[in-house]
Amino acid sequence: MTHDIRDDVLSIYDAATDARRWPDVLQRIADRIDAVGCIVFEWQAPFGDRSLHASHCSAYYDPESVRTYIDRHFADEAADQDAFEAHSLAADSIDLIEDDVLAPSSAALRAKPNVVTLQKLGILHRAAGLLNKDNTAISRFSVQFGVDRAGPTPAHRHRLGQLLPHIAKALDLGQAAAQLGRTHGGVLNLLEKLKVGICVLDPAGHVVQTNEEFQRQQAAHAVFHQDLKGKLRFRRPHDQKQFEALVTDALHHGQYGGRPRKEAIATDAEGFLCIEVAPLHQADEIGSKTFGGYILHSTDTSVPVSCDITLVQRAHGLTDSERAVMELIGQGLTNRQIAEVRGRAIATINAQVKSILSKTHCATRTQLVRMMMSFGVSYLK
Repeated sequence: MTHDIRDDVLSIYDAATDARRWPDVLQRIADRIDAVGCIVFEWQAPFGDRSLHASHCSAYYDPESVRTYIDRHFADEAADQDAFEAHSLAADSIDLIEDDVLAPSSAALRAKPNVVTLQKLGILHRAAGLLNKDNTAISRFSVQFGVDRAGPTPAHRHRLGQLLPHIAKALDLGQAAAQLGRTHGGVLNLLEKLKVGICVLDPAGHVVQTNEEFQRQQAAHAVFHQDLKGKLRFRRPHDQKQFEALVTDALHHGQYGGRPRKEAIATDAEGFLCIEVAPLHQADEIGSKTFGGYILHSTDTSVPVSCDITLVQRAHGLTDSERAVMELIGQGLTNRQIAEVRGRAIATINAQVKSILSKTHCATRTQLVRMMMSFGVSYLK
């Protein structure tokens, strides 16, 4: 079983590098639990005239048919999504919510217009949960079961519980791949198109490939270097130890559930770099053979980050003053610089930053900037 789980986890992280792998990965997960399929939804314009989009579907589904279903039953599906979200937000952990929260009885559930249509398609029960609790508009996981099933068994819930944190992290790290995939394909052949630093490591930790942004970060910040054997090493022992734990076993990833950015290695007291590591088992750009290495994403949080601040403010209940401060944090300003720009005492800005970190469930400014990147940031040059 552990071997199967590890294989599934590796396939999940490969999809973070190449978004075209998601249909097969999601179908593999569905097959493991005797489900019909899995879908990852997202809200577009979540606070306005919102629309629901299936960003990733398992291979069983025809994307056009999914779009037709959503258009036909938007009101009911939107209400179901809201109910799943309300129950899923109860904890940081990723817990699948079953569809008994959608109706007062089994008969009432079956009578819902959207469920009537699903039954005609051979689907009855669903379970769902939020995979990103920083930005609840994205990464909304749903699994669908056949009319002959009563929903997930305890064993199947346990298996999904092992996999969903990894899917959460892979979807979070895969935002760059998703943006590239719409027009280009996978990440590895187009590293120079990315604003984020990328370093590909072989199984022994030797640097195989880097992009221009990673090289710039390496020169600008004394955070990591290559030793005489060509292995990537971190300056601080704590960072090195955390890095070694992540490359030792794929199952060490995904430990922060619905807030995957907390897994980042904050490499400086001022929060210069946010470094995240994921397994890279296989990629078309590398070839058909198993690679078995790792891909390191490095974000320089001291350079400006442009995101949809309105969405961040609404999602986390920030005041207008906190929103203004967060915008300046996104521009890479220190607390003292923000105080000068806003004409406020440094103690006031310190208090506002502390409040922002509390409301967004972030421990550091590095985590905060990394969280902001879930809200409409472009990873492409």
